[in-house]
Amino acid sequence: MSEIRSTDDNLRIWWEAVLGGDTLAYSHVHELLHPVLYRYAFAMLNDEALANDVVQELFIKIWFKKERIGMLQNVRAFWLTALRRQTLNQLRSLRRLQILPPSEPDIEFSTEDIIITAEQQQDLKAKIARYLNELPKRQKEIIYLYYYEELSYDEIAGVMDINYQSVLNLMQKALKQLRELVSHLPLLGPVWLAAKIFF
Repeated sequence: MSEIRSTDDNLRIWWEAVLGGDTLAYSHVHELLHPVLYRYAFAMLNDEALANDVVQELFIKIWFKKERIGMLQNVRAFWLTALRRQTLNQLRSLRRLQILPPSEPDIEFSTEDIIITAEQQQDLKAKIARYLNELPKRQKEIIYLYYYEELSYDEIAGVMDINYQSVLNLMQKALKQLRELVSHLPLLGPVWLAAKIFF
């Protein structure tokens, strides 16, 4: 968690330099945020090329609009919000061209996303990934942003453009459903899905 805060501090410092036109600072922002943004875009789009295009377009767009954007309290949350909007706009465009069917972006969890240490627990990881994927789309997105991107509830509300109480309600419903789904699984020591998701 302290690593995330340190990264956020660096991003804030580099963003200030970016506002002055510093391209080296922007390359640092790119280096830190590209993997996070790509993971989020890929989770929503499930298409590597499209996810990469959306992220690259966002970097270009923000470079040219940086003065209008100005100072940011939370650079990472701002970029995740902008990426979500960019992704939704891209999906709408593809639907208008009838390339994609109409639906909201849907995050898919893989067994690699689940933090469990021992290889012999692969079956447990597969079950947990399946249970996460059974959640409704918005609940999956909140789980992803909270546990994988370590955003606060306030930041998630901003990224998803919903109110704080809705975030709390969706998280509560997701955790309740997950607890019910995994209640029959054996506890395998301290690795139980990085325990924080369920308790």
